[in-house]
Amino acid sequence: MKNKFIKIFCIAIVGAMTLTSCDKGFEELNTNPNALTDPAVKSMFTLAEIYVDGQDFSNTRGNNYYAAQIVQQFSSLGGPGSKYTYSSEYSGSLFGESYGKGLNQIFQLLSVVKDTPENANMIQSLRIMKVFMFQKLTDTYGEIPYFEAGKGYNGNVFSPKYDTQEAIYNDLLKELDEAGDALDANKPFVGNADLYYQSDVTKWKKLANSLMLRVAMRLSKVNPAKAKQYVEKAVAKGVFTSNDDSLVLKHDAGPQGVKTNPITSSWVRNDLNGGDGNVKFSKTYIDFLKNNNDPRLRIYAKLEATGDNSPASQQGLANDAKEFPGGDKKMFSDPNTSTVLRLDAPTLIMSYAEVKFILAEAAVKGWNVGGSAQTYYEDGVKAAMNILTIFGDKVPAVTTTEYNTYIAAHPFKTAGTEAEKIEQIITQKWVVLLFNGFEAFSEYRRTGYPAIVPVNDPTGETKGTVPRRLIYDQSELITNAANYKEAISRQGLDLMTTRIWWDKQ
Repeated sequence: MKNKFIKIFCIAIVGAMTLTSCDKGFEELNTNPNALTDPAVKSMFTLAEIYVDGQDFSNTRGNNYYAAQIVQQFSSLGGPGSKYTYSSEYSGSLFGESYGKGLNQIFQLLSVVKDTPENANMIQSLRIMKVFMFQKLTDTYGEIPYFEAGKGYNGNVFSPKYDTQEAIYNDLLKELDEAGDALDANKPFVGNADLYYQSDVTKWKKLANSLMLRVAMRLSKVNPAKAKQYVEKAVAKGVFTSNDDSLVLKHDAGPQGVKTNPITSSWVRNDLNGGDGNVKFSKTYIDFLKNNNDPRLRIYAKLEATGDNSPASQQGLANDAKEFPGGDKKMFSDPNTSTVLRLDAPTLIMSYAEVKFILAEAAVKGWNVGGSAQTYYEDGVKAAMNILTIFGDKVPAVTTTEYNTYIAAHPFKTAGTEAEKIEQIITQKWVVLLFNGFEAFSEYRRTGYPAIVPVNDPTGETKGTVPRRLIYDQSELITNAANYKEAISRQGLDLMTTRIWWDKQ
């Protein structure tokens, strides 16, 4: 299996050499593809899958340093997410890389693949991948170029207009609804060029419906009727039913920067420094696991300098810290390089546990999702613990006994208020969303959970309030100025404190 993955990946990289993709803007996204006379569509498809969850550039800067530190999964003394400071390169990284690489790849492939029955499943899966990328973008920034993005391939639109988030969300739901229904197990796919599910159409359908859950629940405050409608529709169509359905992208240990995990590899290469690095687990995250005797702590964390992963030894860095208490960085917890921070650690893009937590929240709201909030919550916690086996066997997996002990000590608050129940659900989702800071940041803004204490640092941009968005890639002020100005005239100033459309108090 490993050799097969390497072969597919290498083919994808060769295919990528026919493309122009860099980390900045719409010139790349709207490049005319006429030079592609005989595109290797399967290798292009593979590369599109690799790009969906971002590369080193956006994951280091936007995910690890901004989003994940804002929601206090990680911390660093000078991290812009920890102190709510502004860095144009870091804040705009997701914007530039997404349009310059992932969406560029998807739109270019869609421009050369003929709409035939033989290509139908490929086209539908590309629509689903496109939703993944656009939702992350619009959730991070608000209004973004959407309907005109990629029109340079067939419409000569090189300065795409920004669209309202409401219009974008309406289309994201439509795309998932249509694409999921159009997937057909009786039609060809791409074989093992599909790194996600090896062309298993049933799993792709579940992915489309599970992503519909995520997209729909984001509307819970701004349009609860529509959120309910599409959550119930997704459940009726069929969502993830086990950890085997989770969207996991496998990686290899080398060559570095080509096939390694884009979230972890830069951290290991540049920031770990034998435990003497500046980026550490947040005290908020470690304390939650430690104070609740969470068996996942030994899998997630260790002191890199000594290799000690015992829960009692773990210590997180406060997000408002101006120095390391005691002066020894090596005494603070790093992500475990035997498990989650391996160079070849798989990327958990969307998990069965997340689906269960969405269903638990929907049940709390009284929506028709076919089960109780308590059962969905308990199944979600169990799935979140069990999924950690994807990170290998160097650290003992969570046992059934450990899970049962944990749930007995932290039962679902069946007699609690709706707010108390949702806080319990979202806090568990925050734990499993480790290394998916963008999604955790979105869920925090939607729900207000987990209950983190804001940082009030004099260097910050928000006057001690948790940021509500990131600032656009500033190249837009030059390359797409008129449309950028129109967007901020509708949405509000391009500041970290400006709330986006679905972010209601």
